[in-house]
Amino acid sequence: MANYCSNKAEFSGENSQMVLEHFSSMGYDSPPFYDILIDNDAVHFESRWIPPIKDLCEIAENYGVDFKLVYQVPHERIKEKYSYTCLQNRNLEGLANDLKALILKATSVYDLEKATESINDKGQGSHINQNEWTVLAHLAEKKYNEIATPAQQPDQDTSDFRRRIGR
Repeated sequence: MANYCSNKAEFSGENSQMVLEHFSSMGYDSPPFYDILIDNDAVHFESRWIPPIKDLCEIAENYGVDFKLVYQVPHERIKEKYSYTCLQNRNLEGLANDLKALILKATSVYDLEKATESINDKGQGSHINQNEWTVLAHLAEKKYNEIATPAQQPDQDTSDFRRRIGR
């Protein structure tokens, strides 16, 4: 039998109410979330052994929200804290912030490809750190998944598109 970890997640952002509705629609148990309870603006739940941080991050990215998680692992007396900022909400500096704006403004695959070219042209030799490159790559992939349809790009997959960022 699994040991259960107690969790409390508070979501913040424009779509935080939608996240609460998402959890509400999951029912009482929906692995990896068990004993789900929504109280005010927080989601309380149990998980097996450790908090499902990866799943919470995916939900946060899907809804464009941030979250704070307080959890207690089995047989530990101390409550741990974890904060996550949605990639779309991350503060980037200078050129990285300008490139982020290009990605978020794209409305077609063509616009996104032009933004990618601009990122690669402007980004080479710049002071964009690895963390910012990673954020830009994830945002570009997410945006591509939002706007691309199989009819527009039949033989191109997202991993191929993502590899173009930072070349």
